[in-house]
Amino acid sequence: MNRSGGKERKKRFTGWLSQEKRESYMVNVTISLAFLILASLVILIASVIVRTERLQLENMVERSFNDVVFELQQNSYSGYSLSFSQDVVGVGIYDASGRLIQSWGSVYNMLPVSSIASRSTEDGSNTLVSYNTETDVLEYIRFLRQPLALNTISFLSGGPAFSDDSLIMYMSFDGSNYIDRQKAIYFISFFVIIGIMLLYLFVMKLMKQNRDYKNQMVKQSNLVNLGQAARTLTHEIKNPLSAITIQIALLKRQLRDSEYLDEVRLIEGECQRLINLTNRVSDFLRNPEGQPEQIDVAAMINNLIPLFAYPVKVLDTSEKQAYILFDPDRLRSVVENILKNAVESCSGRDPQVEVEVVLGRRGMYHIYVRDRGDGIQGDAEKLFDPFYTTKIHGSGIGLSISRQFLRARGGDIRIYNRSGGGTVVELIVARYSFVQELVVSGTGRTKGRRERN
Repeated sequence: MNRSGGKERKKRFTGWLSQEKRESYMVNVTISLAFLILASLVILIASVIVRTERLQLENMVERSFNDVVFELQQNSYSGYSLSFSQDVVGVGIYDASGRLIQSWGSVYNMLPVSSIASRSTEDGSNTLVSYNTETDVLEYIRFLRQPLALNTISFLSGGPAFSDDSLIMYMSFDGSNYIDRQKAIYFISFFVIIGIMLLYLFVMKLMKQNRDYKNQMVKQSNLVNLGQAARTLTHEIKNPLSAITIQIALLKRQLRDSEYLDEVRLIEGECQRLINLTNRVSDFLRNPEGQPEQIDVAAMINNLIPLFAYPVKVLDTSEKQAYILFDPDRLRSVVENILKNAVESCSGRDPQVEVEVVLGRRGMYHIYVRDRGDGIQGDAEKLFDPFYTTKIHGSGIGLSISRQFLRARGGDIRIYNRSGGGTVVELIVARYSFVQELVVSGTGRTKGRRERN
């Protein structure tokens, strides 16, 4: 049982990989990994540079410390002859109790030996390095385990002091340059990563636009081929259908009281369905604009509602009047097709269809047709492909024609799943205006009409 389930999952996975989205998915993953590696490389380089700066600082501190110790040993009575580096702020020699023995530059009078010793023990080292963020001073403290042969002049006693005890060496350095370099590294790294992210988003957007453009070109090519084939098919089909329709009418007269009359009516219904299909294909191929005129789409919806088997509710928030400039026959075809799809969105129960007409921004009416049917299965965009349908008796041309009619008038149609189950179809069409009618129809057609707001 588990083995068969595993095979089924593997089969579904293999089938998914074989679909056309596989190439797009692999390209997206590859580009994402490339940019991720690039960002990681930038972070790695930044950390290496910071580490290098740290090592250079430690090397400078150690070198300065050794120079100071060497000069003190060579010239024990004259500490003022020390050749300080420009980064050294001060040097202090302390005894084991933290008392200052001798100093050059800015140092502390006393050192908290107990605190320093505990930190040194925890760290396991005889050297402590700390950074004062307020003064940008790097402090370096080292316990000299071996007594330093140092003959100095004690500031406390005023006379020479010979120390054989363990001493504490304190040195302070100007760390502003080091901190500035660190900040510059972090700053540059941050903006480089931001640049990589922006470049990644730009590349992904460019790829999406390229993919959409490619799909659009494929659809346009398919539509061109479809148009050429449809013109030939509709012309060739209409002539036999006309002859069949005439013969069916004769059969109905002869078989008026015959038991075969129902079969003849069935044939007549199927022929009529083919005739309607050819007419709709012709509408799809003709000029989609038609003859626009001022129409109240809210009134048209109310007139179409009684034609359907299930009730269609118009919400109270809907516009009572909604005038648009549209061809009446084409608008009726669009609205009737959308309402019909909503009513037939499920079988055996009320789809609870509701309609709302809302005036949105930029003078566009949004006509929402909502239902509680079975919802959209798969890609909603495929529903607009000619002759693609999920219905047994559907032709799949209705939504394609509706979109073409709406887009010809500057509108559009959207379909998406409804929260809680069902589907939402949103029709977008421009509000009627006198100026629009002048531009589209010409001054001769607007005579005797007035603008309705």
